[in-house]
Amino acid sequence: MTAKEIIDRLTKLSEGLLFPSESEYPLEPFTWKSATLNRKTILTQAGKPAKTPIEAIALEELFAPVVTDQDWFEDADREIAQRFRDLQTAIATLENVQVFRLGKVEIDVYIVGAIGKDLVGLKTTLIET
Repeated sequence: MTAKEIIDRLTKLSEGLLFPSESEYPLEPFTWKSATLNRKTILTQAGKPAKTPIEAIALEELFAPVVTDQDWFEDADREIAQRFRDLQTAIATLENVQVFRLGKVEIDVYIVGAIGKDLVGLKTTLIET
């Protein structure tokens, strides 16, 4: 698959989904051409200063709260959880998938993987007070 095909797929799968935290934010697909996946690239592409707190977490850790069905879920909730599972599966097909959390309280989250020489993924924001 090409980077464009992956982005098209991620765009379709994430359309209308909001990632929950203390607020809800959309998942925004992105492509970074000929980029190396490391902390410096993430900070540079995010437009953040080098001293910005950055933490790497597992894809499964990020998605665990949104892909797990709960006893109290109604049909709509189960459908949203399934959509997040489908999105997680699509992201997992990328090479070297990593999740980076930038900042404190208002946290920019970058879910990034490689496709050839390009990096593709999704960005969202979490609010944690």
